[in-house]
Amino acid sequence: MLHSCLTSYTYSIKTKNITLLRKIHDSLPNENGIIIISEWLLNDEKTGPISSALMGPTMIIENMGGRGYSYSGISQMLTEARFKNMEKRPLIEPAEIVIGYKK
Repeated sequence: MLHSCLTSYTYSIKTKNITLLRKIHDSLPNENGIIIISEWLLNDEKTGPISSALMGPTMIIENMGGRGYSYSGISQMLTEARFKNMEKRPLIEPAEIVIGYKK
């Protein structure tokens, strides 16, 4: 499980995220492996919800980098990392999880 890693300073650059996700994909022991990503997701327009929209600027100020992602953005990165059949599930607002399946 990744918690707020994709929006953090170290992995805010999309290519670094895809590299990390691909390494996770390749290290899963069998075809039934899954990845669970917990993030404060933006809507597809990247205009809200407000708490998620403010996370990117907060990460920039606190960590000299960072950005927010929407479900479609994370889903695209997971696809590029060879995951399949992504889905989104709510947690306690504003957090949501994205699940990607190895097969």
